[in-house]
Amino acid sequence: MHTGYGLLVDSDLPLPELAPAPSTGTPDVVIRTGSVPPPGADASLLPLGLWLDGERIGLDVPDVGRFAVDRGTAITVDALPGTAPDVVRLFLLGTAFGALMLQRGHLVLHGNAFRVGDACAVVLGHSGAGKSTLAAEMHRRGFDVLSDDVVPVDAQGRALPGWPRIKLWQDALDRLGRDSAGLRRVRAEHAKFHVPLDRPALEPLPVRWLYALDRHDGPLRLTPVTGAAVFTTLHEHSYRNELLVGPHRRTHLARSAVLAASARLARLDRPRGTDSVAASAEAVLADIGRDVPLDLLDPGDLPGLPGLPDLPAVREDHHAQALR
Repeated sequence: MHTGYGLLVDSDLPLPELAPAPSTGTPDVVIRTGSVPPPGADASLLPLGLWLDGERIGLDVPDVGRFAVDRGTAITVDALPGTAPDVVRLFLLGTAFGALMLQRGHLVLHGNAFRVGDACAVVLGHSGAGKSTLAAEMHRRGFDVLSDDVVPVDAQGRALPGWPRIKLWQDALDRLGRDSAGLRRVRAEHAKFHVPLDRPALEPLPVRWLYALDRHDGPLRLTPVTGAAVFTTLHEHSYRNELLVGPHRRTHLARSAVLAASARLARLDRPRGTDSVAASAEAVLADIGRDVPLDLLDPGDLPGLPGLPDLPAVREDHHAQALR
């Protein structure tokens, strides 16, 4: 048994990325290997190999296989013979699990969340925006990272803690001073690694701050986002927003309204072609400092992560970025 996003997960596939469950019980999610029928004639075919067929969400990945997510409680994996296990897990723990959290009624954001006192901040961004690098910087400064890449937010506006790891490219690890020896690669053919995080067990935390990363040709700039633009930004940075149709879209709007009422959103524009992770972290923390005592934000290095200089934005695996 494993645990993640507050769920007890029973899988017949090894899932080394997930934390072991502290106790056994009735699983919330069951992951099994088996045959997955193709979508029916009435299914809605969506971009990126996604499809909706009744209460199933499906994913077809060329040269990998087919995944089916059913009613927020089950995932069936139908991998092609010879597919590397790390590639199967990449899509299982990314797109398939993101779809499962959508079926469970959550707003699923494409970002990272880190703890600030009894609340949290979420950094949003498209693939390759540098979310994971910024998360590593926040972790170095003493802030627990709740989730990397996929951040489910529940009906109360709370971010759910995910897998205790972040994914970093070799160049980011080099700047961290972290040896990649002993780290598992995200995909065997790419120099991107799972970096385990030392953190306590975390409960869901209310989202109080949201920051959408972008690049531009000017200096680093933090701009508040208000009104209808909040909903547009949350839709843009929702994980696999191709799935936001029908009832999923209605749920998304309802959850977005909760965040719009309880959290501040800002756009963080960073200079293109410039290493600006440290400056970005300072800008985010200064903005958070408007709402909480600054003594909560004192940086403190955590064991296992040496000092982090200014890092480049994380490069993206362009072969798999659309369906990570």
